[in-house]
Amino acid sequence: YEMSTLEEVGLEIGLTRERVRQIQVEALKRLRSIMEKEGLSGETVFS
Repeated sequence: YEMSTLEEVGLEIGLTRERVRQIQVEALKRLRSIMEKEGLSGETVFS
């Protein structure tokens, strides 16, 4: 699996690099919140 830059993602879906970054930040906040509610840590999920 190959990593894409924010700019590459934005070009593919018609958004600016900054908007893609904002969406990424919000998604990570939501993921952290869900993980906390479930009592999970990043180490548990990503190991």
